[in-house]
Amino acid sequence: MNHILYRLPDDNMAHDVSCRQAVVLSDLSEIGRRAGYVFAPFDTKGIHPILLFPPETEDTWSVADVHADLHIAYTDNADESFAAYRKAFDECMQRLQQGHVHKIVLSRTLRLQLSAALSPSALRELFVTACQQYPHSFVALVHPSKGSVWLIATPEVLLESVSEGLHTMALAATMSIEEARGLKPEEWSDKDREEQHIVSEYIRHRLQSIGIQPSVSALQTLTAGQIVHLCTHFTLPLPLHIGPLVQALHPTPAVCGHPSEQAASILATVEHHDRAYYAGFSGPVGLDCGTHLYVTLRCMEMWGTSACLYAGGGLLPASICAKEWTETLRKLKTMLHVLQ
Repeated sequence: MNHILYRLPDDNMAHDVSCRQAVVLSDLSEIGRRAGYVFAPFDTKGIHPILLFPPETEDTWSVADVHADLHIAYTDNADESFAAYRKAFDECMQRLQQGHVHKIVLSRTLRLQLSAALSPSALRELFVTACQQYPHSFVALVHPSKGSVWLIATPEVLLESVSEGLHTMALAATMSIEEARGLKPEEWSDKDREEQHIVSEYIRHRLQSIGIQPSVSALQTLTAGQIVHLCTHFTLPLPLHIGPLVQALHPTPAVCGHPSEQAASILATVEHHDRAYYAGFSGPVGLDCGTHLYVTLRCMEMWGTSACLYAGGGLLPASICAKEWTETLRKLKTMLHVLQ
C-alpha cells in the first residue's frame, strides 16, 4: 500500500492518502475527472508519467502532536556544480541576448550521499520537520515509483479551489528576507519586476485564450522560509473544469521561460540533468479538502542512501551569474535545513 502525506499551508492537519495502485493519465485534460492525489512531471510528454493516486482511505492527524528530532548527515557534490552551472548560464545568455527568448528558467541539482537509507518512520519524521519549519508552504511526501521518494515544501500555487472560485498565482523574482525587508513591491529591481511581469502576463493571456476573465490582485510579496518573491493572485469564477485549466497553465514562465516552447527547447540542450517531477505539480484533486495543486519546487528526491535537490531561477538578458547562483543556494537551503 502506497501512502502519500501532505499538509496544506497554514494548517496543522496532515493528510495520509493510502492507495493500492497509481493510475497513469494520458494527458493533463484528464485531471479532475476522478478524485485523488495528482503527481505530474515537468515534461508531461516525456518518460515520466502523470500519476493519479485514487484513495483507498484518507486519514488526518495533527503535525503539532508529533515530535521530530531527525538529523541526517550527508556529503554533497557542491564543488563540482558551479562549473556546470556557469557553462549552462553562458549558453542561456547567448540565446537571450540574441533575442531568441525573453526569459529562461535555468535549474541545477545538488546531489547528496546520505549517511544511511531512511526508514518509513524516518521519512515520516522528515515530512513533519518540513511541516514545522515551513508552516506557510504546501508540504508533501510522495512515492511515485518503487524506491523513489519526493519531499516537497513549495510556496507556489498552480491551481486551487477557494471560497470565491479557483485561484492561481504568478510567482517570480527572489530576495532574502534581509534584502527585502522594508521594500515595497514597486521598489524591487527592474529585473525582478520584469521577471515577475512576464509570468503574470502569460497567465492572464492563457486564461483569456480559453474565455476566462480573471480577477487580478495588485502586485504583492510572498514569504517562503527565508526568501521572498513577487506575487500576483488570480481568482477565477466557477464552474470550471480543472483539466483544461491546468493544461493551459502548465508550465508557466516561472518554471520554464517565455516563449515556453523555445525556452523548453533551449533547456533540453543546456541542462544535463533530468528534471523528472521537479517543476511539475502535485496535490489533491476533489478530495475532502478540495483541490490544491502546487508547483513542485523546493524539493528533494531520495532513493536508498542517495538524494538529489533541485533549484532554479529565471534568467533575463540583465542577469548576473553570481547573483543567480546565490539565488539557487538560498532555494536549496529549504531542503538542506530539513535534513539538519
